Amino acid sequence: MDQHKQRIANLRLENEKCNKKLEDLRQENRNLKSENSKLRSQLQDIQNELPSREVRSPPQDRQNELPSPKERSPPQDSQNELPSPKESMSKAVDHKLESSDESRESEPPTVLKKRVTKKHWVKLPFQLSSTENDGQQPQETNADDPKSCWMQSEDVTKKPLKQCTSPAKAFSPRTQPKVSLVSIGIDFGTAFTGYSFGFKGAKQIRQPKWGEEYGMNTPKTPTCILFDENKNFLKFGYDAIMYYTRQTRRNEAKKLFLFDDFKMELYGKVLHRDSMMTAKNGKKMRAMKVFSESLKFMKDHALDMMGKHTAGVTYSASDATWVLTVPAIWSSAAKQFMTEAATEAGLVTESEPERLIVALEPEAASVWCKQLPKEGFMEGDLTEAETIEQVPGTQYMVVDCGGGTIDITVHEVVEGGHLKELHRVSGNNMGGQTVDKNFKAFIREIFSEKVFDEFEKHHPSELQRLMYDFSICKRYDGEVLVQCPYSLQQIASKVDDIEAYFSRDNDVDWESGQILLSGAKLKDLHEDSVRGIESLMKEILKKPTLNIRYIFLVGGFALSPYVNRFVKEKFGSKCQVLCPVDAQMAIVNGAVMFGMMPNVVESRISVFTYGIAVVHFFDKIKHKGKSKYVSKDGVHYCDVCFHCLVKKDESIPFDEAEQYIFNALEIDQRELPFSFYCTEKETAEFVDEEGMRKIGSLVVSMPKISQGRNRSVILEIKFGFTEMQATATDVDSGETTSVKMDFMSK
Repeated sequence: MDQHKQRIANLRLENEKCNKKLEDLRQENRNLKSENSKLRSQLQDIQNELPSREVRSPPQDRQNELPSPKERSPPQDSQNELPSPKESMSKAVDHKLESSDESRESEPPTVLKKRVTKKHWVKLPFQLSSTENDGQQPQETNADDPKSCWMQSEDVTKKPLKQCTSPAKAFSPRTQPKVSLVSIGIDFGTAFTGYSFGFKGAKQIRQPKWGEEYGMNTPKTPTCILFDENKNFLKFGYDAIMYYTRQTRRNEAKKLFLFDDFKMELYGKVLHRDSMMTAKNGKKMRAMKVFSESLKFMKDHALDMMGKHTAGVTYSASDATWVLTVPAIWSSAAKQFMTEAATEAGLVTESEPERLIVALEPEAASVWCKQLPKEGFMEGDLTEAETIEQVPGTQYMVVDCGGGTIDITVHEVVEGGHLKELHRVSGNNMGGQTVDKNFKAFIREIFSEKVFDEFEKHHPSELQRLMYDFSICKRYDGEVLVQCPYSLQQIASKVDDIEAYFSRDNDVDWESGQILLSGAKLKDLHEDSVRGIESLMKEILKKPTLNIRYIFLVGGFALSPYVNRFVKEKFGSKCQVLCPVDAQMAIVNGAVMFGMMPNVVESRISVFTYGIAVVHFFDKIKHKGKSKYVSKDGVHYCDVCFHCLVKKDESIPFDEAEQYIFNALEIDQRELPFSFYCTEKETAEFVDEEGMRKIGSLVVSMPKISQGRNRSVILEIKFGFTEMQATATDVDSGETTSVKMDFMSK
């Protein structure tokens, strides 16, 4: 036995040495990439100074020669994109011929791809530059002679590209985020909100305790905010509830704006920057102000708390990377709303948006769970290795059982402990508050609507305490006792004897000032939620391409024995079900780690299909009834065609830019606009289809017109954590325009 233990110890020591050597090699590789990037930049600067590198116009007689549509059209499989001048050059053009089979057969291709000595090439109508062609006049391409028209993609994009796909599609390297002194994670929950923070280079993650002055001592505070009659911020959390209660007794509460459990106001709603929310007094306030003031309170509290842990050192918001977690099932508009609220709250400035990460709640929990040793889970053997992140190829599911939502993600561990998403995030609104609502409705039914409504109106703090006590009871199995608020007893006793209220239901009883719930009743209150969890997990686990080994249950609601037992009974035979010791803190602690290594999730699955508006040659049958544009040389186009850039369920590398090349449509075209769209459909043909939504547009200037149609614009699409950015660059002039997609209604 001793020899066996010694052998294991030696193997672990050898493993640590290998891991250290591997990390050294990775660092060396990163340094080489950085040096390579600098050399490329220097080389490009030199090239820009050489006149021979400039793109020259083709012979004048060729510029004035306008081929007919058949002569100019590519075959059916070609996807070289051209711009449209309609509405001040309103769209790019997908230069496909769709009018006749005869013209398809007679036309040479205009976009090809070829691999030569590990370099990738694309073919355009004219050469833009070539190391073998320096100082020479660009030549017209010959479709029958491939050598006459090859150009290197690097010369166009000025970046090393991966394998090109039509139309001239590639990836540019990801950017390296700035390193902050501290990472602060904020879990803005439906019922409770909290934060954690960790300093650079330190392993310990800290968080405050809330409500100690009220006898609570919880790791989070109620998501409740209070404003005065002039809509100025007053209190947040326990302080807001207690202050509001005191004002209720003085009959002053009607003047105040109280918002509680308001996070789900962003779920399933059409959002804009002036969206309104209704307070307890029935009056309305801008939702952006409610959320931004809540985040501002958490920001100020966190900075003050950090100072107390570092001998009074003063920190500012700019010293930190802020990680704000949101439900995975929230719309892109809701995620953008939180981003703008965080900016308005002063967490970041518009000049440094990279210091804010809006992370999905199950992703943050995944980052936390993958590095936990087996001692970090309540029960069950984790793996022979110390942590999951040490076993590349491991697939696992994270089920985030929160207060408002159930969110699920599926990850696979790759080399270096990084993650890739295997299935798009999914979820529903059947979280722990569904059980709370069922309990609240049950208590209302017992005491009557009249009694309960009076209690709810005049004693909000006691109702909050009742719901908090019940939330603790959800963590126990069998029958439980819930303390009945004294004010509720008083109001009820004015109508009838208190025990009479409980004589009509066998699943509940009165026990000396406490409400006794049977185990059967508590299970019944959970039924809606557990069925919601079951349907989500079944849908994912039936995928034949997945080989999920572990299921991690996280979030405060995951501590419910009914949820835990249900998942183990239903899915324990297929996967090992594990729950972290601090399941309710997995998200916020994972958010801190996320801020320290924002590139930990290497790729995500797209939840939408993204694309742009393009023009195709007009087909009388296919495009019947569609908008038509006629070019200056009399060619008819359909100008509402959709060209897909990213498909739904397609894997998207994080923070890497995907690039496309588009050409001019008109000889004298001086600008090229792009209109961006998204849809939940997997495929689409037109931008005016049902479910299609415009999310942004940009216009890039093309001032140099000497090359006529043989001018190119590079469109670069970059996906961040919850945002999408597009940059268009005119190759000839270097003119550049960027836009971030706007998912909120105006």
